[in-house]
Amino acid sequence: MKKYFFAGLFFLALLATNLAVFAQDNLSQTNNDIKNWFSQNWQWVIGGALVLLLIIVALSSRRANRKTTTVVKDDLGNVKSVTSTEIRE
Repeated sequence: MKKYFFAGLFFLALLATNLAVFAQDNLSQTNNDIKNWFSQNWQWVIGGALVLLLIIVALSSRRANRKTTTVVKDDLGNVKSVTSTEIRE
């Protein structure tokens, strides 16, 4: 049963691929079409580039902070002082 299922699935995948190829049989593209696409969608291209740039800047500006805490105790185990230091790297 599994054998026939995968064979049928493979056949449908090949059929879908062939239909996509035949659908593009009469497709012609000129240089003018590419220019028209860019002239209509330049806002999206520039917007996508700006969003990508903002993501890169936000991820690169993230700094690692290191926090150290020093606890000083006396001989009896009582805490005398606590010092916390934050270091930006």
